[in-house]
Amino acid sequence: MAEGISRTTRYYRALLRLLPFDFRSDYGPEMESVFREQRREAERHGGVLGVLRLWWETVAGIFRTAPAEHWQIIRQDVSFALRMMRKNLGFTLAAMLVLALGIGANTAIFSVVYAVLLKPLPYANGEKLVLLRVGTTHAAALANNVSVPELMDFRAQNRSLDGLVEYHNMQFILLGRSEPERVETGVVSWNFFDIFGVRPLTGRMFEPNDEKPGAPAVLLLSYEYWQRSFGGDPTVAGRTFRMNDKTHTVIGVLPPFPQYPQHNDVYMPTVACPFRSDPAMIADRNGRMLRMFGQMKAGVTAQQVAADLSTVAAAMQKQYPKFYPENDRIRIQATQLREELTHEARPTILFLLTAAGFVLLIACANVANLNMARSLRREREFAVRAALGAGRVRVFRQLLTESFLLALGGGAERELAAGAAGIGRGLLAAGVQDGRDPRDLRVDRQPRAAGLLVTPAHQR
Repeated sequence: MAEGISRTTRYYRALLRLLPFDFRSDYGPEMESVFREQRREAERHGGVLGVLRLWWETVAGIFRTAPAEHWQIIRQDVSFALRMMRKNLGFTLAAMLVLALGIGANTAIFSVVYAVLLKPLPYANGEKLVLLRVGTTHAAALANNVSVPELMDFRAQNRSLDGLVEYHNMQFILLGRSEPERVETGVVSWNFFDIFGVRPLTGRMFEPNDEKPGAPAVLLLSYEYWQRSFGGDPTVAGRTFRMNDKTHTVIGVLPPFPQYPQHNDVYMPTVACPFRSDPAMIADRNGRMLRMFGQMKAGVTAQQVAADLSTVAAAMQKQYPKFYPENDRIRIQATQLREELTHEARPTILFLLTAAGFVLLIACANVANLNMARSLRREREFAVRAALGAGRVRVFRQLLTESFLLALGGGAERELAAGAAGIGRGLLAAGVQDGRDPRDLRVDRQPRAAGLLVTPAHQR
């Protein structure tokens, strides 16, 4: 029986741990004594069922009592802490100011770190996109551009890409409005926007037939140009304009996605560009004016893409030796778009993140020093509380509550912290983004779903 009572007492003491420490210290021994007496009575009069009923009532009672007791103690601690903070208003404001500035600096840095290094690219297939460069083993740097015949060979013979598209930029004069207008024009493969995972806001995208020789000239408007020049007219699809002595029909409007590698007003398929569709250009292996982008197949790495296209390049070099240097091997570099956008900024950003971490550490250390200096002036208060029966845990909990409220107040100064973060973010964006990164560097105040930006601005 003694062993059973000892085991029951251990179980009961474990159950009492749900109650606050001060409550257990004041009433724990008395509650254990009462419970042992109740258990003996229940065992004598009700047997096993009586003991089980007693345990059920005891557990239910403690689960009802514990939250109320914890809340009561927390409310007392918070109330006393607020009174002390109000009494020492200078210290409170200084501590909150230091914390707010530290939080603001770290928010600015982390917003850039998240946008540049952690946040997925704003394209549906962003992790599979690669930028392709071509060069030779003796060349100091690889070139971004390839010729039309080279592009066709890479497209036909590669085994590692689901899609290989081209891009180049031109400026043309658009006629058919009140005044002629010079427009930045992206000349792209018909499936260029497919590999970027972009869908039209209105109308349709380019189709394979749009890239066939002799096909009617068509245009896609960028969202920004559509808003700026057409006022967001939903009936713009189907309208015609003159460009390069051809009639071009608008077939759709692109969503407000971040354009890469350049911002354009309109886009046209390759056959509509007088330079790209020139037979001399199509036949010239040295006419390198096109950028290549690819979408990797599932499970394929950028290194495998480079090896695959290098094999194709070696075959081209053997087949067309007069177009390539002798005793020099063509090499291909495949760089994931994410890496292309961030490789120069990564060391700087990580250094700034480390520096911002030290700034926050210094801010916390300063607040800790202020707290220590304040605690020295409160020695008499602590002595009186100890004389009245407050233990070390009780005093520590009170100080912890005050520190938590200070930290909460520093973090709650959203405008100050966000203002500092916004200024820092602006300076960092100017130095880091350099006009190449299509992602928006903004201060993150709430979680956002990553993905393609296809919602019109007036609905966001």
